[in-house]
Amino acid sequence: MICGFCGKEIADEMSKESCGLCKGGCRKIHCPECGYANPAPGKLLSRLLKSKEETKP
Repeated sequence: MICGFCGKEIADEMSKESCGLCKGGCRKIHCPECGYANPAPGKLLSRLLKSKEETKP
């Protein structure tokens, strides 16, 4: 995933972790470089993106 603020790549491992600070569970992915809270992609979008990556030559 690419950070929407600074443009740095966020590792896939980071996108599966929640920050633990938000009430009710965090649904954002915080960039380790700048701290920007990127919205987490939904389950459907994640599946579509994953299937698109698998079909690349």
